Amino acid sequence: MGEEIETSCNDNSCSVGHLRSSIIDTWNGSVIDQVKVELFSNGKLGLQIYFDGHLSTSANWFSMERLFNSSFNDLTKMSTSNFFSMDGDQTVDRHFYINSYYDGCSNDTTWMVVIDAADANYRPCFFDHLHGQEYPYILYGPDQHKVTLNDGTYAVADKMVISISTLI
Repeated sequence: MGEEIETSCNDNSCSVGHLRSSIIDTWNGSVIDQVKVELFSNGKLGLQIYFDGHLSTSANWFSMERLFNSSFNDLTKMSTSNFFSMDGDQTVDRHFYINSYYDGCSNDTTWMVVIDAADANYRPCFFDHLHGQEYPYILYGPDQHKVTLNDGTYAVADKMVISISTLI
């Protein structure tokens, strides 16, 4: 088993409080074993998702097909999702988006999402423009299951850490 790479921000590639592993820049030339996404709220770990990194690229590792394990009790490779990618729903600038169901804002169910731009042309839902929150912000289901974001039952993460284990 390889060592976990320490995370850090560089060249303005992430926002204050959001950490990004420097190995992401050389991903396609590395032998990746596992990738872990952690979300923290008020300094406490709120979420962990593990991905199989074997033969992955910097563009495809965050996917349902590569999901290995998570702290969500209702998210597995067999779960129904309509978005599960880093790109997410670019129409509304929702990234790192794991969404189960779209049926109007009041019925959309989501595991996690990064809302990351203040200048999106289309912001249909309450949670797309939270009063008092600076972009980017991260929302997730706080009780280890997906939530309907528009009803306010989400948690807000203040830090996202992506850690990468290599085989070398």
